[in-house]
Amino acid sequence: MQIMKIIEAKEAWIHTHFIVDSYFITEQERRQISINVEPELLQLGIQYGLTYNIVPSKHRAIIILECIPFDSVKSMVRELINEEIKDFPVRHPEQRNIVTNITVADSETNEPGNSEHS
Repeated sequence: MQIMKIIEAKEAWIHTHFIVDSYFITEQERRQISINVEPELLQLGIQYGLTYNIVPSKHRAIIILECIPFDSVKSMVRELINEEIKDFPVRHPEQRNIVTNITVADSETNEPGNSEHS
């Protein structure tokens, strides 16, 4: 089983995005992260919490810190989150089968043909 970790941290307007290597984080995992990380954020002087989202184009979950702390504090937050998610499994997007080249057989001859009756 592959364990979850942060693969990228980006500043986005007034937020810090911690992008993980998993498609999504369950509601139970989100609660666990918030319960264990947010008190530590307060100890670091950060009064903003965490929210969660998915980057559609990258198929990655994001843990969003509602501010942009100094780099040294951002590193500590990243470590706190990584410590909390280290036992979570990585989830990949569902693979979907795509049907192409559909052929309609003539019911009388059982041969491929026109689906319209003449």
